[in-house]
Amino acid sequence: MAEGARRERVLAVALEAFGRYGFRKTSMEDVARAAGISRQGLYLQFASKEALFRAAVGQELDAALAEASRSLDADGAGLSERVVRALDAWLGRYVGSMLASDIANMLEDPAAELGDVVEVAIAAFDTRLAGAIAAATAEDDRERLGVTPAEIAAVLHTVGQGAKYLSCSREEFVTRAAAATHLVLAGFGSPREAAHG
Repeated sequence: MAEGARRERVLAVALEAFGRYGFRKTSMEDVARAAGISRQGLYLQFASKEALFRAAVGQELDAALAEASRSLDADGAGLSERVVRALDAWLGRYVGSMLASDIANMLEDPAAELGDVVEVAIAAFDTRLAGAIAAATAEDDRERLGVTPAEIAAVLHTVGQGAKYLSCSREEFVTRAAAATHLVLAGFGSPREAAHG
């Protein structure tokens, strides 16, 4: 197994362990055992549990952002469909899974010392979403409605967060996100809807 793939696997195993047991209760020994490597080998890659946790969360956020970006860039799909796919990639990925609440709690745990890792990823998602909205909506419509692409993106992100907490399954999340996205984007003309920016 290549070094990069091995690191990705260790980080995925670590994220699952942190999600299941919480930051405080997960030890480097737990992660090493689950990853099938020695504790010393894990410490050679990550100097501390905090460094391991930040790297694991960072990898997961990078993967979610990449998937959301691919969704926003999809050819042949209208803006509403691309936005729903992006929200699903960003927020819906754990809805209904056994790790959903554990990961949400873990990300909000002040002891986790994530610093700005989460805030930077959220800002990147919002920027990508606003860019897709700007490219697919008419400036005249935005001016008429008195909103900017960034404001529309913020509303859609907030709606997606609400759908995440109200949904019991990923399918339910997608249904809620689709309905809300349709309502948020309903004031925009359709000529550019099918066109990809």
